[in-house]
Amino acid sequence: MLKIALCDDNLDSIKSVKKLIESQLIEQNVNAEISITTDNQEEIEKLIKNKEIDILILDVEFKNSNVDGIEFAKKLRKLNKDFYLIFLSAHQRFLYPALVTKIFDYLIKPVNIDTVTELVSRIKEEFSGNSSMFVKINKWYSIKSDEIIYMEKSINRTNITTTKGVISCTKTLDKMQECLPRNFVRCHRSFIVNKDKIVSIDRRNKQVYLENGVSCPINDKFEI
Repeated sequence: MLKIALCDDNLDSIKSVKKLIESQLIEQNVNAEISITTDNQEEIEKLIKNKEIDILILDVEFKNSNVDGIEFAKKLRKLNKDFYLIFLSAHQRFLYPALVTKIFDYLIKPVNIDTVTELVSRIKEEFSGNSSMFVKINKWYSIKSDEIIYMEKSINRTNITTTKGVISCTKTLDKMQECLPRNFVRCHRSFIVNKDKIVSIDRRNKQVYLENGVSCPINDKFEI
C-alpha cells in the first residue's frame, strides 16, 4: 500500500485537501492511504529517511519554520531520492525554484475536486505501471517490492515473507516470477529471493542468509 504524508504549517488549511484525496483514493480504487498529517518537519524527515513514505505533499512556504518547504525538500532529497514530492502553495511564483527538488506535481491553493481527481488519477497510473516498486499480488492488492525478503512455493499458492510478516496468495511461484523486477532471483525450485536482502551465501551448506535472520536453500547454479 502506498503511504502518503501531508506536511503543512497550517493543519486547518489542509483538512479539506485530505478529505478530497481520501475520497478520490476510494473512488478510483487506489491502494494507498494518508498515513500522517503533520506540521512537524522532523517527523517527516525521519519517515522519509527510513523510506516509510512514498508520496509527500508539502507546503512550499512553511512560515512557522526556519526552513521553507523548498529548502526542506532539498534536505530530504539527500536522504532519499526515491519518494514522490508534491508541493502545495498559494502562489505560482515558487514553481520554478521548486523544480530542482524533482517534483511530481505543484498544486495551487485552494485545491478543488477537479485538481485532486486528476492528481489521484496520475498517481494511480504512475504506480500501477511501476513494476520495480510494486508487485501485484492479486487484482486488488499490491505490495512494495523492497518489503519482500523471499517467496516460497506452497501447494497451488505462494507464501511471501516480507519485513512486516507473511502474506499468502493464490498465484503460483512461476506466475509470481513473471512479474517480478530484476532484483529477484530464483535460488531454488521452491524459492525466490530478493537480492537486495541477501546478507551472505553459504555454498557448502547450500543456504542463502537474508535480512531478519531468515535463510533459504539454494541450488548449485545460483548466482547473484
